[in-house]
Amino acid sequence: MLLLARPHEWPLFDIEFPLLRTFLILTFLFYLIGLKPKVWNVQCTILILLLFSMLLSEIRAYRYFSDLSKLIEWINANIIPFILYFSLLTTVKRQNIIFFISLSAALIMVHHAYSQIQSPIGQGWAESVVYRSDGGTKSVQARFVGNFNDPNDMGMFLVMNIPVAVYFLLSSRSLFTKLFALATVFFLCLGIYWTGSRGSLLGALSVFFCLFYIKFGKVKAVILASVSIPAVFLAMGAFRKISKDDESASQRLTAWYEGIQMLKHRPLFGFGKERFLEYHSKVAHNTYVTVMSELGIIGYTLWAMFMLIALHMLVSVMKVQDAKEGHEELLKKEKHLSQYLLVALIGYAVTAFFISRSYIMVVYIFVAMVAAMFFRVSKFTSLSLTAKDLKRIFFLAITSLGFLYVLIRILLTI
Repeated sequence: MLLLARPHEWPLFDIEFPLLRTFLILTFLFYLIGLKPKVWNVQCTILILLLFSMLLSEIRAYRYFSDLSKLIEWINANIIPFILYFSLLTTVKRQNIIFFISLSAALIMVHHAYSQIQSPIGQGWAESVVYRSDGGTKSVQARFVGNFNDPNDMGMFLVMNIPVAVYFLLSSRSLFTKLFALATVFFLCLGIYWTGSRGSLLGALSVFFCLFYIKFGKVKAVILASVSIPAVFLAMGAFRKISKDDESASQRLTAWYEGIQMLKHRPLFGFGKERFLEYHSKVAHNTYVTVMSELGIIGYTLWAMFMLIALHMLVSVMKVQDAKEGHEELLKKEKHLSQYLLVALIGYAVTAFFISRSYIMVVYIFVAMVAAMFFRVSKFTSLSLTAKDLKRIFFLAITSLGFLYVLIRILLTI
């Protein structure tokens, strides 16, 4: 709740003490002392390798050890939370508790957005709206506090929670829970609309298509998507203009071009974690370009493998057929859960193409949920991550970098 709802940052409490970081460190200490045996997987190793890659980026940029604050932040905001969630989500029940907390935080954000939209001056009970001008048109975008202070970040989080709400809607037998989950989906969509985040809109559309696919199959999903095209165009028209000609889109394309030039200049280790703004006036507004330019080929490959391993784990769980005797019902629950975690990560992957959120803690927590689920299922099935799987994932990671480069070059010529 401290991480997602961030009550310690609300003006109502005005807490100056680093409460979130203190709780994180204390939790990690209790984990080190109390949890036996410890668990570890290849993604934990990749995060450590990424840390060393970031250190080499600093050395390559001749900063050496003059400013390690960004690397320490990587440990606090990504490595430690991943290890904690991966290690401690040992049951589906614990997973559901985290899901409930995530939805609660999302609804708090939507309520705050409502207070901003209703205010004549755009002032919510914790923060004020963002006023933006694109092509001479003024727009209002709701936002939250802390890590969700940007409308795009808040919108991305709401997008990732849509499949979580649908998970409760379709898995619960309680009528009250079903109605609550259905209402939550509606409010999440409303919150995405209030953020005015175009990337979040596209992410939400991809999430709904995936949910249709899960529920109705390929043919019906395509038909439903086709029938929904008028509504999609209506929704897109309600957002800020999505066009290469508007100022915001033009700045993004320029930033992507600069990202390519940065990769060419320092191809192996990049310019360093969170250093993009030191070499360009605007953020890249693309997570993949940000990682590519800041961490270079080596860092990007490790980061892409980290994400692709999570997708591989989800697909592998969904394909499992046999479990040890007495675990059939548990396998069914885990496979059901895997579908919605997959959709949440797809929502992130689409939204991330339009915002720079390479290191936000929420994403690493969702990936940790996936790793924890894979570890749980491997205990009562023959599921495992083989060397052959890792080689295939490594090849896909390298290929994705080439694909990203070609795609950006094409977009720049349109």
